[in-house]
Amino acid sequence: MIWLGVLCVLLAAALVVYVTATERQMRGLSASLAQRSREGQRLRLAFPTAGARALAREANGLIDEADDVRRQAVEERRVLQENLASFSHDVRTPLAGAQGFLQLYAVADDDVERDECVAAAVERLGAMRVLVDALFEYAKADDGSRELAREPVDVAAVVSDVLAALYPAFAERGWQPEVSLVEDVVIEADGEAVRRIVENLLANCLRHGSAAPTVELHATGSEAVGSEGAGFVLTISNAAADLGALDEGRLGERFYRGDASRRAGGSGLGLATACSLADAMGLCLLPSIEGDRFIVTLSF
Repeated sequence: MIWLGVLCVLLAAALVVYVTATERQMRGLSASLAQRSREGQRLRLAFPTAGARALAREANGLIDEADDVRRQAVEERRVLQENLASFSHDVRTPLAGAQGFLQLYAVADDDVERDECVAAAVERLGAMRVLVDALFEYAKADDGSRELAREPVDVAAVVSDVLAALYPAFAERGWQPEVSLVEDVVIEADGEAVRRIVENLLANCLRHGSAAPTVELHATGSEAVGSEGAGFVLTISNAAADLGALDEGRLGERFYRGDASRRAGGSGLGLATACSLADAMGLCLLPSIEGDRFIVTLSF
């Protein structure tokens, strides 16, 4: 019986050692998790039991996910700072030009020269205002606390109104947009927000397009207009130059304007504002490139 007592003592001692080691490892894992999750370091085990390995594996997975999120946030901040610097330069350029013409106005010799200086200064201040207004509109669209109205909106009527307002700009270029709109497409949305989306998309056509846009509003699939559950798509597309220089994955990103050749006009916020407004209303806005055409679809 002595050997049985000795065995029991040894088993009890082994159990105490096991529990003590496990407790120490759990405390070590807890301390390491608090530190390494901040630093992105993976956990390692000193006493690798099956349960401890499973815990460490799950913890390391969470650490890896958090590290990916941190890296993405750092990259997004870098891109944002870069784009803000570019946007600031675009604002300063017309401001500096206006200041220069006002200085020339002070030393001009005759009224004709002074009138030319004033006109040039006003033109550059107008360009700066376009950029500032675009930033303001994007800030409003991206404001998560902003409450948009929910009211019946006749999509075809909104598109027609915007096209009519922009007719002089299209006529100046000799463009005749191709328009095909089904009627009686009424959605629950914010009317002003829908109008802003259409305005921004058509303004992009005028600013960057090389030919008149095509505007289509049609039912998806075989659903009949007015039937329950019918879906609709508004498509605005136009031919444009240098589309190969654009990163299709970044279309709709704030301040994104592609290469320097496309930075002569616009703020890089028009499409981003449209995307934010569509998302806030639960609509799907998708920009894409097909050959030499820039296409934006808005699904209801």
